[in-house]
Amino acid sequence: MKKFSPSTACADFHATRLLSRRSVLRIGGMGMLGMNLPKLLRAAEENKQKNPSAKAKSVIFLFQWGGPSHLETFDMKPDAPSGIRGFHKPMSSKADGIQVNSLLPKTAQIMDKVTLIRSMNHTMKNHNSAGYYALTGHAPPSDDQRLKDTPDLFPAYTSFVDLLSPSRGEIPSAMHLPYICSDGTVTPGQFSSFLGKGHDPFLVTTDPNDPHFALPELSLPEGITYERLAARREMQKIVDAQSRLMDYSTAAQGLDSYYDKALAMLHSTQLREAFDLSKETPQTRDAYGRTTYGQSCLLARRMVEAGVKFVTVTFDSSIGGRTALDGGWDTHGFDNTRMFPIIEKRHLPMTEQTLSRY
Repeated sequence: MKKFSPSTACADFHATRLLSRRSVLRIGGMGMLGMNLPKLLRAAEENKQKNPSAKAKSVIFLFQWGGPSHLETFDMKPDAPSGIRGFHKPMSSKADGIQVNSLLPKTAQIMDKVTLIRSMNHTMKNHNSAGYYALTGHAPPSDDQRLKDTPDLFPAYTSFVDLLSPSRGEIPSAMHLPYICSDGTVTPGQFSSFLGKGHDPFLVTTDPNDPHFALPELSLPEGITYERLAARREMQKIVDAQSRLMDYSTAAQGLDSYYDKALAMLHSTQLREAFDLSKETPQTRDAYGRTTYGQSCLLARRMVEAGVKFVTVTFDSSIGGRTALDGGWDTHGFDNTRMFPIIEKRHLPMTEQTLSRY
């Protein structure tokens, strides 16, 4: 008989907490197959030693401006009383014990690859404050709808990535597309703030779903060669140095390196090819959805394949909507007869087509 000791019990309890809830629920049944808790912990430790924790090489951050409700996505509370439970029906997913909205069948098939965090929350009541919190990971100094981007606020994730892990070649380290979020004023936390303009993400606000999608930033003016443009840039550096522009203008800090990055990207064949969505099959483009958001998600995938380390894709630019079928996820300005058709016809299908592709 194994001798009981408080220290052993505490160690076993701590180790049990490190297991996922799903794994713990399986332990009872595994006992019949000879897989008890000590063996599971030993196997987990051996696997950890053989396979050290992986570090992400790239991130695609799908920012759902306005915030999807849990009642329409992953927590419909079907057994709750009327007035609390969601309006949609749940369905089982590929992850044991996790249900999703029945309008998200493709997403249900990948839930075993998803880490679903149910404990995140905040106390913000205003969109710009909440948006800043989500885009930077830092609480705003005040919960104020008038919150604006100032050097006192934190930069975007994209800018920190560019600072800490800058790309060495012609490919930008971070990107932001296809919208700049705002609610009255531009939501802070989307650019480089006190890090300087040189760490702004490469911003793309043209529509990848447009048949004539192209990036003017990567096109030379008519009659201007790359060599001539590079010569102009060298002359500009001399003028900037003589005028000491960078010493006197906070807004201009970092512009020197920003221009150099733009010039390098202008000469990048690899970047041009990554932006060419016509290289994707029509079936793949259809799978992501022929929408601005869908094609932006596809473009984001091509960007990380080309070497970009962090891409932020925003669902839309505004809260609510300008018409019945646009805008971000905050639909409380509509009554139920208008809100649910919007979610069912636009928001959920766009989410389904993109999230399930990753």
